[in-house]
Amino acid sequence: MILGAHESIAGGVERSFPLASHDGCESLQVFVKSSNRWSSKPLSEENISRFRASAEKLGFSNLTSHATFLINLASDKPENVEKSITCLSDELSRCDTLGIPYNVMHPGAHMGHGDDAGIASIAANLDRVYDQGEYNAMVLLETTAGQGSSIGHTIEHLAAIIDKCKHGDKIGVCLDTCHMFSAGYDIKDNYENVIANFFSTFGDKIKVIHLNDTKKELGSRRDRHELIGDGFIGKNTFIQLVNDSRFDNILGILETPVEENYKLELNKLKSYRD
Repeated sequence: MILGAHESIAGGVERSFPLASHDGCESLQVFVKSSNRWSSKPLSEENISRFRASAEKLGFSNLTSHATFLINLASDKPENVEKSITCLSDELSRCDTLGIPYNVMHPGAHMGHGDDAGIASIAANLDRVYDQGEYNAMVLLETTAGQGSSIGHTIEHLAAIIDKCKHGDKIGVCLDTCHMFSAGYDIKDNYENVIANFFSTFGDKIKVIHLNDTKKELGSRRDRHELIGDGFIGKNTFIQLVNDSRFDNILGILETPVEENYKLELNKLKSYRD
């Protein structure tokens, strides 16, 4: 597993690399624009050149971005769907400009219309995005905890979205340990069966895993991150994860509660390696 963290882009997207270096990152996740706005000012040539120079040293294949949390391709409001499509398209364009191969996205929430309708909308709107732009970057659908009407808290949800997309070759998967456990996938006491099921379903579409312990119990449907080993998932599961050969070329990204902990948390995960 290629271990890293989600680092801040305050002051410019290229500012994430000194933080990543300080924390001992082997991989890196960033936002490519503001995480809470529909639009942001364009990347400057200086932003781009400095980012790409640092990315070359880390390795472009060890990078991923995370989409803004505003995007909801399953929204029941047409204006929000259009904003989401425009926003996601812009993010994929930024990823291509910066050389980032993946953009992790929460699939969306159906807002009361039901899972089937939500899944169909997400697939159709992902196709709209890729129809209007020949983007190299893949969208990685993230497993969700299952709060509210969110889509993506079951293997079947993610598989159905990919199956319905005519651009399914551009859609991958991001696992999240906190979300999986909170959604009812017992990676603590049933590790092998759960992980085998995900890999048998998605195979090499799994590109990233978010490494988060959880403050909530199995099946809580609550998204509450905790430091590695301090939550309900526990240390032993993360020892299994970092030594599991199926994750050898996958980006393992910390999103634990406080950025100041990343160096300590990464050292902890590295110490678990055989």
